[in-house]
Amino acid sequence: MQEFIDYCNDLVARAKHAGWSVLSDKTIPYGRQWQMTDRAGFKAVLNAYSGKKGFSFHVGGKDAAHLNDALGGVAPAPGAKSSTDPFGLGLPRVGGDESGKGDFFGPLVVAAFYLDEETEKKLQNSGITDSKKLSPAQIQKMAGVLDGLKRGAFARLMPREYNPQYAKVGNLNVLLAKMHGKCIKALCKVTGQPKSVLVDQFARDNSVLVKAIAAPEGVQVITKTKGEADLAVAAASIIARAEFVRGLKELETEFGQPFPPGAGPPTIKAAQDFVKTFGRAQLPNVAKMHFKTVDSL
Repeated sequence: MQEFIDYCNDLVARAKHAGWSVLSDKTIPYGRQWQMTDRAGFKAVLNAYSGKKGFSFHVGGKDAAHLNDALGGVAPAPGAKSSTDPFGLGLPRVGGDESGKGDFFGPLVVAAFYLDEETEKKLQNSGITDSKKLSPAQIQKMAGVLDGLKRGAFARLMPREYNPQYAKVGNLNVLLAKMHGKCIKALCKVTGQPKSVLVDQFARDNSVLVKAIAAPEGVQVITKTKGEADLAVAAASIIARAEFVRGLKELETEFGQPFPPGAGPPTIKAAQDFVKTFGRAQLPNVAKMHFKTVDSL
């Protein structure tokens, strides 16, 4: 059955994206089985089944919890999938994403978006998609549309705030989890409780995120690689990127020079120019100081 083959391929692809690899695979009654390992040496068995109630998966072995976390702890239900809800989570749900994690200059931003039936209808055919697929002009335009719906929220740390917070926490994923938790809690106070929270996966272990969100009983917290395929997460990604760009513009206005996104050669050149003009002591006001880029200045 091609649908089951596609389901299995997607399942294994998600595991591989999270750092797992296949040691062996075989056919089992009603499904397929993969022996898997990851870079840290964890091992687990992944079983996928095709039954009367649809497709499902089960993870076993001594390190099953690690692989289960990598897969989000839930299998997509094909019967419930749609173009806006590829993981079959239903409504209402909250999507979360971040921007600025890989950018030397500018803020770190996390955003959340609450999607209910009414909002989903308004966003149909809107072009809302992963912000990485959109031009800066499209991002700004769509961010304006989303802002008008009053279903989004963001938390932003400009470099002046980010560097002390990072030094205190010492781990970017922990800092991201705390920001997501703050942002999602603030949003849900306004919108009400969702059935689920879906955050684009930024760490293999989502326990810190689950703790930070502290969702009420009955609210499922899930992380997924390529989570932006979900409409709620895609909307959050647009809000986050628009706010990141706004933060860069604020720094450019303050210091009178451009600050390119990313961490490549243009960024290094801009950082060198900044240090020559303002001195190295001013760098923590515009950049994330734990980046290796600092070593080249």
